[in-house]
Amino acid sequence: MACPTISSSSKQQRTIWMWKSNADPWENIETEGWKRYEDIENCMIESAFEQKKNQVELDDFWIDLKHQVQINKQDSNKQTPIKRVTNMSDDKYVRERFTNQQSALTAKSFRGNFMATFLANAGLWDVKISDEWVEKAARGIEAEGEKLGRKTQAERIAIELRKVKGKEEKEILGCCVKLYTIESFLYKLINKIMTEAGIEDVFKGNYAFVSQKDESYARTLGPYCCMLFQYLCHEEAPKQKNVTVFRSGNLTEEMIRDYKKNVGLRVLWEGFSSTTKNKEIALFYDGNTLFQIRIPSNPICQCVEISSLSEYPDEEEILLSPGTGIMIEKVEYDSKIKKHVIHLGAEENWNDLLRRANGIDLTSDDK
Repeated sequence: MACPTISSSSKQQRTIWMWKSNADPWENIETEGWKRYEDIENCMIESAFEQKKNQVELDDFWIDLKHQVQINKQDSNKQTPIKRVTNMSDDKYVRERFTNQQSALTAKSFRGNFMATFLANAGLWDVKISDEWVEKAARGIEAEGEKLGRKTQAERIAIELRKVKGKEEKEILGCCVKLYTIESFLYKLINKIMTEAGIEDVFKGNYAFVSQKDESYARTLGPYCCMLFQYLCHEEAPKQKNVTVFRSGNLTEEMIRDYKKNVGLRVLWEGFSSTTKNKEIALFYDGNTLFQIRIPSNPICQCVEISSLSEYPDEEEILLSPGTGIMIEKVEYDSKIKKHVIHLGAEENWNDLLRRANGIDLTSDDK
């Protein structure tokens, strides 16, 4: 049976499973706390419910559908009520994808170019997509998911990937995008790895991984990252230009001072960066900082609208490619929204910069 939430249809209203999060979940109190299951867990519970099963196994819990209870696998005495909510809007559901995981400026941030990134050093950013490649990506996700204690989630993601074997390249790459937008361990892990990878200049611009651990990640998660990147580069992908996009962040005072100190300098964002064209969506997230990013007429990075593929199309998501060069333009505090606003500009094609400096109209057909 197809997973109810991993589908091609857009859902503004959906069926959601939740668990009671109060310290004592069985105590009768006026203010009850309820949290959503992650998308893939929600999918698995709903699938079992529709098939009239009595229970379903998640990574950390058993879900007893007959008695509407979540049971901890490590301690069966730790139980909490669950509930099914239908026609629930996603408007107030915070997805961590839109909060900046690359907020701190380090020496690595100023290092240089795409060749210093995880994807380039994995040597996988320009390969031919095939069924064998899809299988490598599926197996790699399963391997890393099991290490994290997310074996069940990983297996479900792998199932979705294997479904597109034998399909056209665009459909395979589109599946990778959809899986990225689902709330699961996957997007968090790949961005953590890409951002934290130890890479050093071994000889005059020739970079290499420092640790065997990062080399291992390149083998397991590199194939999936490669396909996600290739979608952004695809000639039919809806590239964006001359737009402003937004992203939330929660920065320390020291981090904010670093941005102020480095106004006018260029930094590198090494992971995939989720942004939105809708400022209100970015403001909804519980961060003290708003990143406002200007996308020029001809950015070097790939800036692609993925809302048509996203599990949450109303987010108006624009995904920026790894290795995006960002210029720090201005840092200010906006008393109306009570947040620091960091104004950034995506790096522009060098030829266009020269043409503008010489007074050439970049909107003309003669380029």
